[in-house]
Amino acid sequence: MLNVKAVVFDMDGTLTDSPLDFDLIRAECGIPQGRPILEFLREAPEAERERIGGILDRHEQRAAESCTLREGAREVTEELLRRGLKTALLTRNSAHSVRTVLERFGLRFDCWLSRETAEPKPSPQPVLNIAQSFGLKPAELLIVGDYIFDMQAGRAAGARTAFVKTRSGIAAPAEADVVLENLHELLTVVPGVT
Repeated sequence: MLNVKAVVFDMDGTLTDSPLDFDLIRAECGIPQGRPILEFLREAPEAERERIGGILDRHEQRAAESCTLREGAREVTEELLRRGLKTALLTRNSAHSVRTVLERFGLRFDCWLSRETAEPKPSPQPVLNIAQSFGLKPAELLIVGDYIFDMQAGRAAGARTAFVKTRSGIAAPAEADVVLENLHELLTVVPGVT
């Protein structure tokens, strides 16, 4: 990880402990169990997209207003900035929810991307966009997340990946270069820019 110059964080489940219940959202929207919501939404007819989008936005905003910050989230992100690394937030969540979370907790990032501004993970495109905006090679980015989509997006873009064990029972995906027990461990993996 010596060549890492930027760290890209997932939001829900990684930096925040979010009350989002994806099974409940799927049931309310009429989406088959286990089907990714955003991918279903993209393929739905126009009238259905509006209805499902409204339900999803309502759940996400409620979660953004009631979530808690994961232990170490603020300290770790601030320390990375102090060490001279760029930081970014990359989420499948809405821009409105991101703004709510950033304002509530006073978190700072050099840039952030939501589903309105980038192809959603597991697409590598948003990771490539972040690398380009920082003037870095994808291999100089470390993607930190708690779900397989984070690891897949990072790996497909050519970035390094770190899986944070925050969800009970979810095994680290094969795409993870590093497995962290908590966010604090990230500081032992990423030394800083020299």
